[in-house]
Amino acid sequence: MVEETSGRFPDLRLEIRSERCNHCQRPPCVAACPTGASHRDAGSNLVLVDARRCTGCKACMAACPYAARYVHPQGYVDKCTFCHVRLAAGLDPSCVDVCPAHAMAFGNLRNPLSRVARLLRGRVVKTLVPEAGTAPQVYYLL
Repeated sequence: MVEETSGRFPDLRLEIRSERCNHCQRPPCVAACPTGASHRDAGSNLVLVDARRCTGCKACMAACPYAARYVHPQGYVDKCTFCHVRLAAGLDPSCVDVCPAHAMAFGNLRNPLSRVARLLRGRVVKTLVPEAGTAPQVYYLL
């Protein structure tokens, strides 16, 4: 959880957000991985890690502008997968499913009828670290 304050007193703004892997369209972590353990899944377009191929070198961690990766207790580098196993079963990621404020949504932006496409339509949104050029796929409504 990240808390970010902006503005000057007395006109302050507090933003509280959950940060995770942004499943970028141009993921620098994938390019940095020497073993191919970090990869984009052809079917889902998610950025995933194959724990069997990961050597724990942390090159992907250094390349990620979102600091979204961590070393798993078993020694490989891991990250949010948007619960790809749940997605394959037609379910939402767990974080979306259990959010008590219903502040998160997940869906296919290419489908104009999806909930997430409807939520973003006509809204002002932001992405994190846009200057990195990664084309992140996590959007924050403003």
